[in-house]
Amino acid sequence: MFLLIAAAALSLALAVPPLASWSWLPGPPAARAAAPPRVAIVFEHAGASLADLAPIYAMHQPFGLGIFPHKRYSVQIVRDAMAHGLVPILHLPMEARNPADTAPVAGAVWVRMTDAQITRIVEDDLASTPGVVGVSNHAGSRATADPRIMTAVLRTVKARGLWFEENRTTPASVASDVAARLGVRRVLITTYLDDPPVDIERKVRALIPLAQRQGSVLAAAHITTGTPRVVLRLLPEFRRAGIVFVPITEFLAP
Repeated sequence: MFLLIAAAALSLALAVPPLASWSWLPGPPAARAAAPPRVAIVFEHAGASLADLAPIYAMHQPFGLGIFPHKRYSVQIVRDAMAHGLVPILHLPMEARNPADTAPVAGAVWVRMTDAQITRIVEDDLASTPGVVGVSNHAGSRATADPRIMTAVLRTVKARGLWFEENRTTPASVASDVAARLGVRRVLITTYLDDPPVDIERKVRALIPLAQRQGSVLAAAHITTGTPRVVLRLLPEFRRAGIVFVPITEFLAP
């Protein structure tokens, strides 16, 4: 009997592979595949032209698209952006310290406005871009530094269930701090590919080692500077480097 039991045990041991060969066991951390570097890009100043968007649509990537309110094609661009897998964002004009930076865009928020006027302006801008999922500031070096202004803006953003993308144009900005206090989901962009619009190709290409080093990069650019075509031309380099383009929503702070 003892010999029969021993023989059965030996047979079972030989039939079962060693623990190291069990595929369901996790390997050491170094053996696991590292997450690919991520890059999110938001292209801004959309609304006045459809032709400017062709290279963005041609890339089939989940870029963000900042759309001006009350422009000729604002409504259509929101629809087209969603159809192409982009993230449509209201690009809200806000008062800058240099008046020329605000530009002649309708629907701007000015610091002289009352809270009620600001609420009405933001709601009208949102009505002119139906379907946007977030709001970003266009210019705004004066407005984003004013806690009252940003509170009025962001309360409206929160009431609509949207999130806020800050394009930081001044170190005095309180926009993200106010958003955090109000419980508005937010994301901060400080990397710009064409501001000023020089050496754009070098700046776009620099995203590759930066993303590889940091793991992720958020950047903004404008549709009228030729930057979308530069990104389109360099797309094979991003692919060879293992870069994955992701929507900006992946970086929203709660």
